[in-house]
Amino acid sequence: MPPLFIPPSDEPTGEETYEVLRKQTERDMGRPPSKRRIMELWTRRGNRDCVTTVGAPDPIWGDVVTAIFDMGPHQPFVIYRQPAGRPYEQRCEVVGCNAYSVTEFSA
Repeated sequence: MPPLFIPPSDEPTGEETYEVLRKQTERDMGRPPSKRRIMELWTRRGNRDCVTTVGAPDPIWGDVVTAIFDMGPHQPFVIYRQPAGRPYEQRCEVVGCNAYSVTEFSA
């Protein structure tokens, strides 16, 4: 599996960007996400089966996926994406808890 990917930005490092998103997720969801580092999530979003991959265009919105967080057993997944031309903006989507498949980054 490839190492963790965060698209280039003016942030100091990809790891720092990831931690900012992790803390934002904890604030928004009221609990910390699991420690899993998800690379790819195959799940149903709306009425469509989708494979959402960090570093690739989001299959629904087209923005580059920057991070996927797992909120734990029977809890939703949280997907962050960066709109084209907006390097300082991250959009967030909370999706269902059921996934067909989850692929994690290697350590």
